[in-house]
Amino acid sequence: MSDIGSKTTYSGVSFGEGFWKDHARRLITEPKVAIVEIVANSWDAGADRIDIGWPDKHGGLISVRDNGVGMTANEFIERWRELNYDRLENQGNTVTSPPGNKISRRKAFGRNGKGRHSMFCFDFDYEVETWKNDEVNKFRVERGSGKEPFHLTHEESAQRSGHGTEIRGHFRLPDVFVTTKEITDLIGSRFVADPTFQIFINGEPIELATLEDFAEPSTIEIDGYGSVTVYLVDSQSAGRLSSYHGVAWWVNNRLVGEPSWRGVEVGKYLDARRSPAKRYTFVVDAELLSDCVRFDWTWFEDNEKTQKVIPAITEHITRMIQELFADVRSDRRKEAIRAKREKLDNLPRTSWAYISDFVDGIQVEYPMVTPKELAATVEVLAKLEKARTGYRLLEQLAQLSKDDLDALSSVLESWSIREAQAVLEELDRRLSLIERLEEVVESRSDELHKIHPLFEQGLWIFGPEYESVHYTSNQTLLSLLRDKFKDRLVEPLSPRRRPDLVVWLDGSVEMYSCDSFNQRSEVDGIDKVLLIELKRGQYKIDTEEVRQAEDYAKEIVRSGKIRKGATVTCFVLGTTLASELEDFGQKNIGDTKIFIYPRTYSTVLRMAHARTFHLREKIRKIKGEEIYDPELEQLIHEPRQAKLGFGR
Repeated sequence: MSDIGSKTTYSGVSFGEGFWKDHARRLITEPKVAIVEIVANSWDAGADRIDIGWPDKHGGLISVRDNGVGMTANEFIERWRELNYDRLENQGNTVTSPPGNKISRRKAFGRNGKGRHSMFCFDFDYEVETWKNDEVNKFRVERGSGKEPFHLTHEESAQRSGHGTEIRGHFRLPDVFVTTKEITDLIGSRFVADPTFQIFINGEPIELATLEDFAEPSTIEIDGYGSVTVYLVDSQSAGRLSSYHGVAWWVNNRLVGEPSWRGVEVGKYLDARRSPAKRYTFVVDAELLSDCVRFDWTWFEDNEKTQKVIPAITEHITRMIQELFADVRSDRRKEAIRAKREKLDNLPRTSWAYISDFVDGIQVEYPMVTPKELAATVEVLAKLEKARTGYRLLEQLAQLSKDDLDALSSVLESWSIREAQAVLEELDRRLSLIERLEEVVESRSDELHKIHPLFEQGLWIFGPEYESVHYTSNQTLLSLLRDKFKDRLVEPLSPRRRPDLVVWLDGSVEMYSCDSFNQRSEVDGIDKVLLIELKRGQYKIDTEEVRQAEDYAKEIVRSGKIRKGATVTCFVLGTTLASELEDFGQKNIGDTKIFIYPRTYSTVLRMAHARTFHLREKIRKIKGEEIYDPELEQLIHEPRQAKLGFGR
């Protein structure tokens, strides 16, 4: 003890009994996590063969031998003695295959060196024998506490050719023994098969998971991070993955954590304890999260990247589940209607269709609704429909004039009620669309970008061929233009912009495409492309704008993303046209035809009226009033705040 008032300096650090559990966690407490990590270390060493010796009872010897690059005595001492050895800084993230091994392009699993302590999960000490550069070195590693968390003893050196490492220890510590079959199934489901990587246990090869196990891939783009592929696996047909339930996350051909429904709103659509949930697995190729995996590979770190990527993926999977169980909703809807069919007998067929659609929709919005609640919903809707379609119809008929009744009788002689209703509703939709276009089409640029959805509903304006349901928004071709013509983009891009829209400095572009089909009725490419460029309000279209559209069309053709012989049609819309400007006409690039049509908004609207037979004016003359309520239309079609989904 020092004198009063003097200073005393203490040196050295003491390690408590709980140090190892805090430092290595599940790597030294769970045998299944530990053995997978030991195999991963052999992968990182560039081995193309691993031989595991697994005991048949508690207390038996465990050995893991690989033909990886091995270590010299100095390399082993340096790496093993450093508690938080930085693999990436010292060796990089690329695996080096030693001479004579099958070469493959691998990325290393390890980062901070904690995995090398995994043998402490089975015993308090273990042996390591490693050979490299014609020399073999044998070490003993003993778990400790107090001043030293472990002791390292260099027992011997000798001459040996080749390369590799063998770790030996006994299965003494965990009370629960893990069988050879359990370890075989575990390793087989944790690594994807690689032709340069073989694993044997007690002399028998382990069958690793293969990509053939995966089925029905779908790709999602995550803004700012890249793409992720999600595979749907049916356990009734999948091999090695048949034991999975939930979502399995893969990085660098290795499973992260355990498959589960973590973060997915599966409970809204099915009971995770029952057979439908146990039949399907979603496999996520999450390579873009490779820098976010926890050191023990039990899950991902919580950071800005995972907070954006993981919820986007789980939301995508939730939508896939919703589509997957559409037949379940259909069966429940039929059951509910069947239970109350006597309430529907006296209703018209239009009411049957309305009730059926409503019941289907309510299951989508509230998937946990019970069959009893659905049946009660059918009964309530039937009562409402009876009141609406019965007494209201009688009231309306009583108010009709004799001429109107004669006209109605004439209509019913040629049309069924359902046919007339469908036609009138479609006409009303188109006429209302024209009204809304007339309101906003001459607006300034910020308003102009909002009318693209209206044109998407009104492709029929540009010609009857575009009424086909096969014309859909093509984000791939839009991305092509966005990347090629970056200098024309608005900067900075609005975070609320639509993904299927390119916003230029002077307007915006939307694109649609139609697939082509071969003789077997299979899709064999894109047959037609429709590009609509909207210039801002008060914009005059000149030859420069036509040349820009030609540039877009040529870039689409050169990309090779459309089939030979396809047609690219561009409409460039503005407030006015230059007096000398004419239609572009047909221009061929190889077998591809390009048409560019500059048009004023007023011309397009006249085209729309012509395609609806100028019915709006005829109806106005008959009714003497507007055919729709502008205030109500604005309320229904006003922008809505999109719902945000967060994974948990």
